[in-house]
Amino acid sequence: MGTSARVISGLVSGFLLAGTILSGPTASATDDETAGTLSAEEIADVKAASDPDPFTPEEISAANADSAAKDATTEQAMAQAAGGIGTFDVPPPLPASSYLTANHVAQSYSNYCGPATARMTLLHQGKNYSQATLASRFGITPGDGGTSWDAMLSALKNLSGAPYAGAFLAYSPSAADKETYKNRLKVDISYNKDSIAGNVWEVVNGPHLPGHPNREIFHWVNIRGYKESGAYSQVQDPAT
Repeated sequence: MGTSARVISGLVSGFLLAGTILSGPTASATDDETAGTLSAEEIADVKAASDPDPFTPEEISAANADSAAKDATTEQAMAQAAGGIGTFDVPPPLPASSYLTANHVAQSYSNYCGPATARMTLLHQGKNYSQATLASRFGITPGDGGTSWDAMLSALKNLSGAPYAGAFLAYSPSAADKETYKNRLKVDISYNKDSIAGNVWEVVNGPHLPGHPNREIFHWVNIRGYKESGAYSQVQDPAT
């Protein structure tokens, strides 16, 4: 994705990613891929001052622990399915492109991107919850409040019936970070057959999802597929 992202999905049915994925090797299929004019330091300062749901060191540590546990569980399951061959870093061959069923849900209100994204994500798991029900769990009402990281994670854990995992990705990910993201994306979509819920952060003059105005936006989206071996993610935007 060409924007900052926090992403949530299940243990054997998805993955949670927190932080930033830069455009280029891990660009979204729906990104405009426009290079931002702010430096990484300037963007970090802006985010620290404006993020309504900033990550604490404790949340980052917990997310990293979640991702390590999920990787271990996924590696074991994939190795068993492949007759004991394969690890998470070098998984059994997966298709270069894979997509789950399109199930786009338009958000009911301007601040309901979280409920709409959670609905899409849960529908891919066979769970049917209305935006109103999810909004109630998130503690928001039409036009008032936004879906926090903790609220999304808690709701998906409880409503899916499956454990959920977390991961944090820094604003400027290394090549290894990007490869890990792509590997997890391929496993989640193609192997686990589950989509991902992601919270993107768009900054002024930086990359924006199609149709989004050039201003700072915190926004939830669903990721249901990939192409070119994870180089591009297929995003379902509840606002468009």
